[in-house]
Amino acid sequence: MIDAILHVADFPALVAYLDTNHPELLERDDDGSLTQPPRVTGFARTPAVMNGDAVMAYARLRDAEADQWRSTPGVVVLAEAPFEGKGTADAVYDLVFNDPDLLATYDSVYDRSPRDMPDGEGSTIMYTPPDRFGIIAGA
Repeated sequence: MIDAILHVADFPALVAYLDTNHPELLERDDDGSLTQPPRVTGFARTPAVMNGDAVMAYARLRDAEADQWRSTPGVVVLAEAPFEGKGTADAVYDLVFNDPDLLATYDSVYDRSPRDMPDGEGSTIMYTPPDRFGIIAGA
């Protein structure tokens, strides 16, 4: 098993590719139509984070799945590490946070910057999102 952060710059293009080449990887409704919004299935992952057409997900993949996603057009494996239980997510995220180019790609999808948010009482509070957008249990 491999834990990885998958990055897709153009999710609609990925959906079109999968619909043509691997339709079993897209969730469908009872009529066989793609669910809206489209949802990629077939492997364990966190909820995706999106910014425009770009998307990222933290995934746990079997070796064959990892090979498939590495070779899927438009999919980039930002970082990966063999799943070894607790600490695996640290290894994956460390790869991203220690490489300025990977971190720039990561930050282009997942906004970690502090921002004002309504507090529900007419004021605002400063909210800083966590550095990591998702981890699968056991990692």
